[in-house]
Amino acid sequence: MDIESVRERVRKGHYLIKAHAVQHALKEGFERTHMVEAILEGTIIEEYPDEQRVLICGKTTLAKTVDIYLHVVCEYADAVYVEFVSAYIPDEQEWERPPLRRRKQERR
Repeated sequence: MDIESVRERVRKGHYLIKAHAVQHALKEGFERTHMVEAILEGTIIEEYPDEQRVLICGKTTLAKTVDIYLHVVCEYADAVYVEFVSAYIPDEQEWERPPLRRRKQERR
């Protein structure tokens, strides 16, 4: 699945938001509109073809002076709808800045 195919479904309103994404949104202070903006402006940074999912990273505006990066895991298994499986603000300990690539884990 390419980013334009995901965006087209989102532009048409053909998306569903799963409970896990809603839980993160409530906990972390963002909304559905932020998830949509991140997808429409973002890029695919990881692909999970076995699960028919992609991880999209995009910038969104929480307030006039507050821009953040948001990660949205989208499942495209359905022929019409894309599902927002999870959405979260990436942890700076796990992701580089901008959060497009995971940090390499130190060996102990």
